[in-house]
Amino acid sequence: MPKTILVVDDDKGLIKMLETGLGAKGYTVLAANTGEGGLQIAQNKAVDLILLDVILPGVKGRQVCATLKANPATKDIPVVFLTSKNSPDDVKAELAAGAIAHITKPVDLNELFKKLEEVLPAK
Repeated sequence: MPKTILVVDDDKGLIKMLETGLGAKGYTVLAANTGEGGLQIAQNKAVDLILLDVILPGVKGRQVCATLKANPATKDIPVVFLTSKNSPDDVKAELAAGAIAHITKPVDLNELFKKLEEVLPAK
């Protein structure tokens, strides 16, 4: 059964690129362009992993991550931040919010695929 990845990012071009690239690798992709939308999908769909931007309209990415981790229904979904914010303090704050990894934009699909293979639980 294909793994489902939720992409939460306000960049529609990036979402399209990830839908195409991840889809070609056999992943099912769900997308939201706001933090609130991402939370709603994560709570209502079976999601194997979340790719999350930090800078989002409305609820910001780190708050989305912290909210997911505080909810028993979503706390075990791995979160990987996919963001242009890449200072050591940014990465530290993302991990403190509950993320398992950080990938810097612009995204290199090969790097992303390698990270997904490392962090997605085998089912």
